[in-house]
Amino acid sequence: MLFKRFILLPLLLITVIPSVLADLNNSATNKTANLDKNMQITGEPLLFDPNLTCRDFFQEIDANAPDYFQYYDCQMQDEGQTWPITVIYKVDGKYAKQAHQYLIKTMGMGDLKYLCCYWHQQKPVMIVNPKDNLLYEASFSSDETLKRDWDETTFYLTITGFRRFDI
Repeated sequence: MLFKRFILLPLLLITVIPSVLADLNNSATNKTANLDKNMQITGEPLLFDPNLTCRDFFQEIDANAPDYFQYYDCQMQDEGQTWPITVIYKVDGKYAKQAHQYLIKTMGMGDLKYLCCYWHQQKPVMIVNPKDNLLYEASFSSDETLKRDWDETTFYLTITGFRRFDI
């Protein structure tokens, strides 16, 4: 019985420690884009702002954003732990490739994947607005479409900010 404990303990440590270290490494390398290279942000980004209102976050975050990002909708939710505000921008399919390249360059967005019936970014990115030092979540996806109909498909950039952070 004692022999089994001495064999199982090192085996357990060998299997658990690498996975814990991998998780720590993944969280340490999780990228947050700072959109203004010339502006220094002091301190940690804010996770929430109780005074957030529906407004054009994208133009505020990047005043030089191309015209093909059209302000489309704003949705506020006054329940749950974070009380999110989601601002949605519409991009016509004929500009979607340019828009996606712009988002890769400025926000560090990843490639889009075609899942069943729409294009979708696998993991949203976190961006810091240099004007309010607030952390926002951004993602890019499409309407339902056929894979080959990229230019005829409407795409959406979704930026979410949070007004509460209750745990």
